[in-house]
Amino acid sequence: MKALKVLLKHFLKKAGLKSSGVFSLDASKRDNRLNAYFGGLGSSKRVVLFDTLIAKLEKHELLAVLGHELGHFTHKDILKNIASSALMLFLMFALFGNLPVELFDSLHVNKSAASVMVLFLLLSPVVSFILMPLFGLLSRYNEYRADEYGSVCESKEALASALVKLADENKSFPFSHPLTIALYFTHPPLTERLKKLGMHFDEGEALAH
Repeated sequence: MKALKVLLKHFLKKAGLKSSGVFSLDASKRDNRLNAYFGGLGSSKRVVLFDTLIAKLEKHELLAVLGHELGHFTHKDILKNIASSALMLFLMFALFGNLPVELFDSLHVNKSAASVMVLFLLLSPVVSFILMPLFGLLSRYNEYRADEYGSVCESKEALASALVKLADENKSFPFSHPLTIALYFTHPPLTERLKKLGMHFDEGEALAH
C-alpha cells in the first residue's frame, strides 16, 4: 500500500493537484462494490480508495479510475450538481408560491401557506419526475467528460479495462434501451462509455479498437 500511495501522489502531482493524503477504506466487510472518490476542500483534499478496488484492479487501471474521479473534481461536477438541485428547488417554490387564485377556487380551498404546501407535497414528485431526464442528461454528460479526463491521465485502454471490471464486480448490466437511459440513468451504461472512448465491448468482455 505504501508503494501505491507514492505512485498515486506522483500521479496527482503530475496532474497539478495536491492532496492531504491517500486513504484506503475498508469496505469489503460491508459489500464487494468497487469505488473511489476524491473530495474535500482546501488543504483537506484527499483520495479515498475502497480496499476492494485496490484488490481487483491493476495499477494502470487504478490510475485511470482515479483520473476519472479527478475529472469530476477538476470540472467541479459536485458543486454544479448542488447548484442545479438548489436552482430546481427554488424554481419549484417560486412556481407553487405563485399559483393563480383560480386554481385554489376550483379546488374549493383558500389560497394559504398550508394549501400551497399541500399542493407542493402532492405535485412536487410529478415535477421532479418530469425534470429527471434533464438532470440525468447533465449527469451522463459529466460522466463522459470525466471518462475523457481519466483516459488522458492514463490511457483509454486502461480506463476501458477498469470500466469492464467495475461493471462486472458491481453487477451492472452493460446494455439498456435508449428510452430507459434517457428517463432514469445518471450514469451511461458500459457499452456507451466504451463507445465514447473508441473501444468495443463484446460478450466475451474483450476490448478492441
